[in-house]
Amino acid sequence: SVLLSALMLAALLLVPAAAAQTDPYASLKEGVGYLAIGDSFTRGYGAGTEWEDHIYLNDTYGNYECRNVSGSYPNLVAEAFGLDAPEDIRDTSAKLWPLAHDAVSTAYILDLLGIDDGYRDEEFTYDKSYMIERYDTDLKYFGDPLSYAPDGASLYGETGEVMSVRDMVKNASLITIGLGQTDVIYKAQIFGFNTLDLSDTSTIPAGIANILSMLYNYFNYWKGAYPLLLDYIKENNPDARVILVGTLNPIKDATLNDDVSIKIGSLINFIMDTMNAFTKQCALKYGYTYIDITDVDTPASVTTMSLGHILSISDATEYALIAHPTPHGYEQIAEKIIAAVEKDLAKEQSTGLKAVFAAIVEWFKSLFAKLAGVFGKIG
Repeated sequence: SVLLSALMLAALLLVPAAAAQTDPYASLKEGVGYLAIGDSFTRGYGAGTEWEDHIYLNDTYGNYECRNVSGSYPNLVAEAFGLDAPEDIRDTSAKLWPLAHDAVSTAYILDLLGIDDGYRDEEFTYDKSYMIERYDTDLKYFGDPLSYAPDGASLYGETGEVMSVRDMVKNASLITIGLGQTDVIYKAQIFGFNTLDLSDTSTIPAGIANILSMLYNYFNYWKGAYPLLLDYIKENNPDARVILVGTLNPIKDATLNDDVSIKIGSLINFIMDTMNAFTKQCALKYGYTYIDITDVDTPASVTTMSLGHILSISDATEYALIAHPTPHGYEQIAEKIIAAVEKDLAKEQSTGLKAVFAAIVEWFKSLFAKLAGVFGKIG
C-alpha cells in the first residue's frame, strides 16, 4: 500500500512537468494551421499602416491581394498562438491562410470551393470588374479543378498554383468564418444607402423603406447560402476547431445630420441582430463557437458622426474606413477569438489530463496486483 502510494505520487508529479514542456498550441499548427475565411473585416481593412502606404496601394493587383495585413485579426490571432504568418500568403511555410478579400460574399467562397448549390452572386461578384479580377487571382493561386469560373462553368483545369482551397479547408486545424457583412450590409450600402439624398427630406422615408427591404431580401439569400459552407466544412473536416464571427452595424451611433441627434444608423440594428441570432444558431447546430463583435470600436462609435457627414466624404478610402472596425476594434475581435480558443484548449487539456491520471491509476493498480501475487507466492 505504501509502495503503491509512492509510485502514484511520483507519476502524478511527473505528468504536469511533462505537459508544461510541450507546446500548448501544437494542435493549432497541425495540417495547414489556421484558415481565416471572410470579407474585408477578416482582411483587416484599415487595420494597419499599409492602407496609408501609396506604394502598397499602387502595387500590382495580384501581389497586393496576396499580402497579409498587419493588425488584422487573423494576424493577431496567429501571433498569439505562434503561427507563422509570412507577409506573402503564397508562402507555403505559412500556418495562417487568410482567404479573405474586400467585398467577398458567401457565394464567392462557395463557387471557389466548387459547390454546386445554385447560389451565385451575379449582381456583384460577377458584375464588378475588380471583383472578377479578385476572383481570378484566387483561382490562380488557391483554386481547385472543381472551382467555378466567373461564367458559371466548372473549370476542370489547372488552378491552385499554391494550394487547392479544398485541401486548405480539409487540412486546417483552426477555421474562422466572417461572412455576411458583404452579403447583406455592403450590398444594401452600394445599391441603397449610397443613393439616399438627405438634402431632399421628402424622399428620405421612401429611401429608408427601400434600404430596409433590401436588407431583408439580402438576408434571406445569405441565410440559404451560409449553412452550405458549414455543411462542406463539417463533412470534409469534422475535427476542425471552427469559430463563427458575427456581424456588426458600423454606423449604429451615426445621427441623421449634424443638427439632429437621433441615431438613425441604429435603424438597421434589427437586421444585424437577426443575422447574429442565425449565426449563433448555426454554431449550436454544428458544434462550433460563436463570437459576438457588436460592441467593437468603429469610427462612428468612437467619434460623433452623422450620415450627412458620411455621405459627404469624397475620398474612397476614408469613406470605406467608416464601415469597418478601428485598429483597436480589430484587436478586440482578435482578443475574443483568442479567449474562445484558449478556453477550448484548456477544456481539452483538462479532459486529457483526467484520462492520463485514470490510466496511470489503472496501470499501478494492475502493477500492484501483480506484485502482490508475486509476494504472496514467495511468502
